[in-house]
Amino acid sequence: MFFLCLYSGFSLFAQQQLGIQNSNYAGIQGALLNPSSIADSRLKWDLNIMSIDVVFANTFLYAPKSSVPFLGFKKIIEGSIHEDLFGTHFDSQNPNKLYNVSLSAQILGPSFFIKVAKKHVIGLTVAARASGNVSNITGNLGQNAFDYFLNSDNWNKTFHDQSARVNAMAWLEYGLHYATVIYDQGLNEIKGGISLNYLQGVGAIYAKNTNVTYKIVDTTGMVFSNTTLDYGRTDFDDLKNLHDRNHGHGFGADLGVTFLHFNTDDDKGKDNYLYKIGISLLDLGKINFNRNTGSYHLSAASATFNNWHEATFADNKQVDQTLSAVFYNGDSSRSQTGNSFHMTMPSALSIQADWNIYEHFFANLTVVKGFGHGDNVGVVRPDVYGLTPRYETQWFEVSLPMSLIYYNHLQSRMGVAVRVWYFFFGGDAVGSVVKINNLQQADVYAGIHYFVPEKSKNTIKNL
Repeated sequence: MFFLCLYSGFSLFAQQQLGIQNSNYAGIQGALLNPSSIADSRLKWDLNIMSIDVVFANTFLYAPKSSVPFLGFKKIIEGSIHEDLFGTHFDSQNPNKLYNVSLSAQILGPSFFIKVAKKHVIGLTVAARASGNVSNITGNLGQNAFDYFLNSDNWNKTFHDQSARVNAMAWLEYGLHYATVIYDQGLNEIKGGISLNYLQGVGAIYAKNTNVTYKIVDTTGMVFSNTTLDYGRTDFDDLKNLHDRNHGHGFGADLGVTFLHFNTDDDKGKDNYLYKIGISLLDLGKINFNRNTGSYHLSAASATFNNWHEATFADNKQVDQTLSAVFYNGDSSRSQTGNSFHMTMPSALSIQADWNIYEHFFANLTVVKGFGHGDNVGVVRPDVYGLTPRYETQWFEVSLPMSLIYYNHLQSRMGVAVRVWYFFFGGDAVGSVVKINNLQQADVYAGIHYFVPEKSKNTIKNL
């Protein structure tokens, strides 16, 4: 389960993009952060052809900067798949230290918005997304999972984990967007927007209520005592066949409003706002995974998994049946408690403030506050606090996002993003892919979108 979360992020290529999504030329990308942003836009219409984004932050895994080439994305992906790139921060003197891993990923396919009336905009997005969290996992459990329990230095030692939680899922998302100007008086304007999303669940896995005490004797035996665990999963064997990659459905929504204050009422809404403040609720909703899906409960005062290293499994179901037999004295079906579960989306509250300092120079402050789900199953979006200065014209833009990301641990990030004509690329945490520091977090994105700008009195100035 631990490596499934890691692999899912590097397999897809979330929705941060501080250097792009707050731009006045972000197009439909901006609606992913605040649905109201596309109303009264500087663009008449926008077509996102393809864009990718991956965000990875953790405190357990790392790759030395010496092993990652400059912009070595291929090396990172291959090293993640073949499991020969990363090491760990496991401290054998403090085996119960807690660690966290968080990732999110997105491919935004052909998507667009278009103005259908003077102050009304509609849009459509098609995306493949993945999000996963491993929270508060003890170093001993993380390291043993990393070593596939084969590190003899950790044998014949009794370890405990009472805090680890795993939540990960991947889904396809089809979004319908609408935004409009709902107030326009004097030098002030208020825009509102809503996105309604149909969600198709591709795969999911969770583990919660962890209370595990275990000892690895050697490859012939693993002993559990006073252990309980709840987990659930979709059938990942289905992912081999494209037509089977549908494990459930759900609905989601985004809501947003933006207040703008202008310098003058001449050509208002296009070029000359002094500042704007937006607030949005993101990823409200959940997916009901109910096809080839199971939920399970393991509990035993004492259990022994004999010859665990020699066990072979033809499919996911055999794994569940084997674990059930280990914990329930040979009963291979007793652990299953259901054939479906709901997983909540990575919902969040976001606030965006954008100040036009002088002509083409802007400063943006964005806060994204992820919601927890209590004891419910669901992925959690990390908190992000970003300050981004940018220089912006119609056909060229550069920004320098500086941010803090928090998921049970605070990490600082520095990035850069560039847009030239219809192309954009960059990242909010690029140090690890340009060999400045070890690879412990990453946030990179790139894409191409074709747009037609609105004509305004300041178009010549922008050019």
